[in-house]
Amino acid sequence: MSKKKRKALKDIFNGKKRDTLRNKSSSLSSDSFRYEQNHSNKRKKVRIRKRNDGLSRQLKRIKKQVKYNIGTFLQRIAGRENVSNKRDTRHIRKNPNAVRRPVKRVEPYERRSSYGSYRTSTVYTRRRIARRRRRTIVKIKRIFFIAFVFVTVFLFSFIAYYKPFKTTVVGDVTLRGDVTYKTQIIGVDTKTIKTGTNYAFNVQNVIEDHFNNKVIDNVDKSLITINVTSENLKNNVSVNKNVINIDDSVTSGSVLNMVVSYKKLSKSYTYTIKDNLSEEIDNNMIITNPNEYDAVVNKERHLSSSYKPSDLVKPNIDFMQSNESVMYLRKDAAKALEELCKAAQSSGYKFYGVSGFRSYSLQVDVYKDNIAQYGNEEDANFYSAKPGESEHQLGLSMDLSTKEVNYQLVESLGDTPAGKWLEENCYKYGFIIRFPENKEKITGYSYEPWHIRYVGKDLAKIIHDNNLTLEEYFESDKY
Repeated sequence: MSKKKRKALKDIFNGKKRDTLRNKSSSLSSDSFRYEQNHSNKRKKVRIRKRNDGLSRQLKRIKKQVKYNIGTFLQRIAGRENVSNKRDTRHIRKNPNAVRRPVKRVEPYERRSSYGSYRTSTVYTRRRIARRRRRTIVKIKRIFFIAFVFVTVFLFSFIAYYKPFKTTVVGDVTLRGDVTYKTQIIGVDTKTIKTGTNYAFNVQNVIEDHFNNKVIDNVDKSLITINVTSENLKNNVSVNKNVINIDDSVTSGSVLNMVVSYKKLSKSYTYTIKDNLSEEIDNNMIITNPNEYDAVVNKERHLSSSYKPSDLVKPNIDFMQSNESVMYLRKDAAKALEELCKAAQSSGYKFYGVSGFRSYSLQVDVYKDNIAQYGNEEDANFYSAKPGESEHQLGLSMDLSTKEVNYQLVESLGDTPAGKWLEENCYKYGFIIRFPENKEKITGYSYEPWHIRYVGKDLAKIIHDNNLTLEEYFESDKY
């Protein structure tokens, strides 16, 4: 060993080097303390603290390495290279003749430290690794224990709530756990119901468990009661246990309110009544319900030549012609027309009646005149109805005119204030514009703002609010 190394080792063991490092460390500490007093930057404080800690760790590491080198050097001088720790050395000093224990030599390995330099790992490093392994195993055991506890609690909660081992047999179905009993009323799932058709209401007992298994049991139908709450329809709805039937005389658009009850359970239903057109016509295209206010007459649905309403009356309004035979309407339509003309006069408009009921024979003459006017039957069909195809024979239609258009039946009536008022307000009294504008392909006739048709207030409001024709209303399932 050179003199410089021996001198360095002596200095270290004499404390000179250690004191120098301690002085440096203390000076750094005092410097850092003064620095902290003068400056408040936290990042600099942390940096200085880490540097001081690093120096102290380096000092310990240097001390440990020096001791190890000195011990190894002394052992080589004494010829005792297998002695590896202080305990064995003391034992040999006390009893030189003792048998030395074989010491397993641990081959060191190098790894880079956090400071960038290489250091030699010894038994202490292996102990640290073992401790880390034990800690990891403890953590894994804790995780498995927590998972086990969680699964156990979940299973116990599931069993306590759903009770899957408890069974109830209803008929051929096995229900598990607690079951619930529900009683529900099953009604007609439509917005509209047709006249002359039977509609049944049922009550069911539904037994259900937590696993969506169901058993449905129908109750005795004789225990179901149906109460019609619409005063104007009570006499037109027949009730037989759980089945209802609406009479054909009920006008389409009428609203039926009813309550279905079973023991203490009850449910309200509201339906709009609509006539069944397919059942109101025979093989000869003659309608079978001409006395109903919602009867549809057009080029595909005719009236018989002998039909004439039995309740024709003359409405109390002004007319523009002397032919009294065309001044009549059915009783309810005549009363509604009087109210309409009175309301129009209050708004500043004066309407005059031109033509109401026309018999089959009279319509023959009217149609011949139109053929002569338009030159051929095809053009006449667009502006006039053939005998049996005219709504005037129903006694529910009236042609109106005003002084503004010289009391004529012309399309320009729809552009006048009176014509606009009629179109916007006639539904309030149960009338509709039977042949509206831009609906010629549906009705089969030209635009006639003067031709109003009585259908009842309920149906007239539906047709007006939805901008429909009478044909569109009955052909659609929306209304």
